[in-house]
Amino acid sequence: MAPRALTLKYRPQVFADLVGQDHVTSVLTAALESGRVAQAFLFTGARGVGKTTSARILAKALNCQNRKSGAEPCGTCNSCVEIAAGVSLDVLEIDGASNRGIADVQQLRENVRFAPTGGRHRVVIIDEVHQLSGDAFAALLKTLEEPPAHLVFIFATTDPQKLPDTIRSRTQRFDFARVPIRRVADRLLEIQKRESSDAAEGVQFELTDGAALLIAHKGEGSMRDAVSALDQVVSAGERTIDEALVRRVLGIPDHEAYFRVAGAVFSRDPKSALQQLHAAFEKGLDPRELAEGLAEHFRNVLVLKVDPERGHDLVAASNEDLAQLKQQGEGWADTDLLRLMRLAAEAQWPMRDSAQPLVHLEAAVLQMATLEPAESVAALIARLEALEKRLAGSPAAASAPRTAAAPARTAAPGARTHGFAAPASLPALGAAPAVPSPGFTPPRASEPVAPRPVPTATPRAPFTPAAMSTPAAIADDVTLDEGVANAWKQTIARVNERKRMLGAFLEEIRLVGVAGDALVLAMDDLHRSVIDSSEHRPIVHEELARAFGRPIEFRCTAGEPVTPAQRAAQADSLKPMIDRAMEVFDGEVIDRAGRGGERST
Repeated sequence: MAPRALTLKYRPQVFADLVGQDHVTSVLTAALESGRVAQAFLFTGARGVGKTTSARILAKALNCQNRKSGAEPCGTCNSCVEIAAGVSLDVLEIDGASNRGIADVQQLRENVRFAPTGGRHRVVIIDEVHQLSGDAFAALLKTLEEPPAHLVFIFATTDPQKLPDTIRSRTQRFDFARVPIRRVADRLLEIQKRESSDAAEGVQFELTDGAALLIAHKGEGSMRDAVSALDQVVSAGERTIDEALVRRVLGIPDHEAYFRVAGAVFSRDPKSALQQLHAAFEKGLDPRELAEGLAEHFRNVLVLKVDPERGHDLVAASNEDLAQLKQQGEGWADTDLLRLMRLAAEAQWPMRDSAQPLVHLEAAVLQMATLEPAESVAALIARLEALEKRLAGSPAAASAPRTAAAPARTAAPGARTHGFAAPASLPALGAAPAVPSPGFTPPRASEPVAPRPVPTATPRAPFTPAAMSTPAAIADDVTLDEGVANAWKQTIARVNERKRMLGAFLEEIRLVGVAGDALVLAMDDLHRSVIDSSEHRPIVHEELARAFGRPIEFRCTAGEPVTPAQRAAQADSLKPMIDRAMEVFDGEVIDRAGRGGERST
C-alpha cells in the first residue's frame, strides 16, 4: 500500500482533534447538543487552520446515525464513513473557483430541493466562496434566505470582505485564528509519536523540540503547512530530524548569523557588525533574507523584553536561544529595540528593486550599530517646559534645579571612538542655545567693540572686551552681601521684562560680587559674547544703574581660556540633541540659521 501524506493521515475527524480553535468548537458542540443548528455558516480565516475540516466534521455530526446526545460523530456508521471518504450523496462539497457561474448555482438549487437519502440533513459545503460571481450570489440569495428545513449551507473563505453583505448577514460567522507556534510544535511531536507506534504504515524517525519549533515557525500559524513541511523533511530519509536538517531541507538561513550581527549591534561596534554581515553574505545568504531575519530577530528580543514571562509563546526558539535572546536585550530600552526593528524592516523596501541590495543593508546595519539612546517624549516635554519658564522670567523656574540629562551609554571596550562614534554626552535641553538669536553678531576677540554711551549722570571710560577678558583685571576686594544679591535679582527681573532671551542668559551667570565700581560676574565665552554685544550691553548697564542706584560697570571672570577648537566643539554639541529630537518627533529641517543670526537659503 502506498504511503499516505501526513496531512491526510492525521486530518482531524472529530472536534476534539482541532488545535487552536477552541472558540469555534465550543459553540458548535453546544449548538449540536441543544439541537439549535443554524442553516448557514460562514467559516473564515487563513489557509490551513481547519475551516474545511471543521465543515466536514459538522456535516458528519449532523448526519451521524449513532449520535444521540453528544456532539462528536462516531466515525463508524455508514454516514460518517461515506462523508469521510467523500462519496456521501447527502454532502455536496463544491469548489467556488471552478463553480462560480450562475448556471452552476442554478443547478445547485435544483439538487438541494430533494430530501436527503440516508441522513437527516443535506449539507452543501462551498470552499473559497468569495470567488463566486455577483450573479451567482444573486441566484443563491433566495435559497439562502428561505432554505428547506433539511438544508444546511457551510461557506469557507479566506477573504470574507468580498462576500456581499446580503450573504454575510444571513449566516453565522466563525473566525478561525492562526494556530500558536507552540501548539503547532506539540502537534508535530504528537504525530511523530503516533508514527513511531504505527508498526504497519508508520515512518520511524525522531524529532527534536528545536526542529519542531522551527517547522512550526515555517508554517506561519497554518497547521496544514507545518505538517506538509514535516512530511517534506521526513522524505529526506534521515533517522533523526534536528534543526540543521530542517534548515537544509526547507532552505531556512542559519540563525547564528543573526545572533552574531545583532550582538555586534547591541555592543555598538559598527566595525564588527559590518564584518559579521559580510561573513553571513559570503556563506550564501541573500541580503533580503538577512534583512528579514534581522527584523525578526530584533522583534524576538523586543517581545521577550516586553513580556519576559509569557513572551516565549510568541517566539519560535529553543530554550537555549530564548536565554540568549533575553541576554542580548539586557541594558536596552523598549523604545530603542523598537527603533532597531523598524530600521531593519524599513531597509527591506528599497532592497526589493535595487541592483545592489547589500548596500542598503550595510547602511541600515551601520545606522543600527551607531544608534544613540532615545529619550521619551514626556522627558523632552518636561525639559522644554523648564526652558519656557526660564525664558518667561519665572522666579520659581529660576530657583528650581535643572533636570539632569540621562547619561548616554558608553561604547563597549575596543569599540571605535571616531567615524561613526557619537559624542559621549549631550547638553541639557534647558541650557542656553549655542547659536545666538537673530539681530546681533557676537564680537570676535581680535576686533574691539565700539563704545556706546550709557545714559548716566557722569561720564565713564568706554567698556571694551579686553577689559573684561582677563581675570587679572579684577580687584581682590570683592564684596557680596544681601544688598548686592537683591540688586542683581532686580536687574535680572527688569531685563526679563525687556528681553526674555537676555534675561535667561543672565540667570545662568554666577554672581561673584562688587569690586569698587564694578560688578564681577562669572561666565563662559558664549554668555560673554551675548551680554557684551552692542545690542545687549546698554540694556544691562541701564538696569544695573537702576537697581544699584548709581552707575556701575560689570566685569566678568572665567576659568582657563577656551580654544577655538573647544568653542567649535561646544557649538556643534547641540547637533546630536537636535537630530534626536527630529527622530523622536519625526521632524525635518526646513531652514537652518547661519552665524550672526542670518538665515541661509
